[in-house]
Amino acid sequence: MHMRIIAVGRIRERFWQDAASYYLKRLAPYTRLEVVEVREGDPVKEGRDILTHLCGGMTVALDEHGKSMSSMELASWLQNRIVEGCGGINWIIGGPEGLSQDLLNRSDLQLSLSRMTFPYQLARVILLEQIYRAFRIIKNEPYHR
Repeated sequence: MHMRIIAVGRIRERFWQDAASYYLKRLAPYTRLEVVEVREGDPVKEGRDILTHLCGGMTVALDEHGKSMSSMELASWLQNRIVEGCGGINWIIGGPEGLSQDLLNRSDLQLSLSRMTFPYQLARVILLEQIYRAFRIIKNEPYHR
């Protein structure tokens, strides 16, 4: 399965870059995952830019009002997409202003990482970690709880 994280903004701080790189390396045995960064702007322009980078498959938009899932539920959701033969998943992370309503409406799933608000750089690291954790759960491989 091919996965793409389409994120608004660049990670500038070295510690966030290191954390994201760590999980990208850990994910390599499980999936092809690439990160595409689009320029910050107003949410409508960001939404148009994001749409140009979507690959086939499902689109998951991260949104604080989206569906909450436990790590086990995310793993089950991901496993079902794999079993169904979903060709890919686009994970979308908005910038400081969030995602446009049009983009949210076009997504197949709106997912909340938490009811709390995180910097978008941290949201990227959390998403990478949760995708990694989901694959470990799917493969019945040990992972700390």
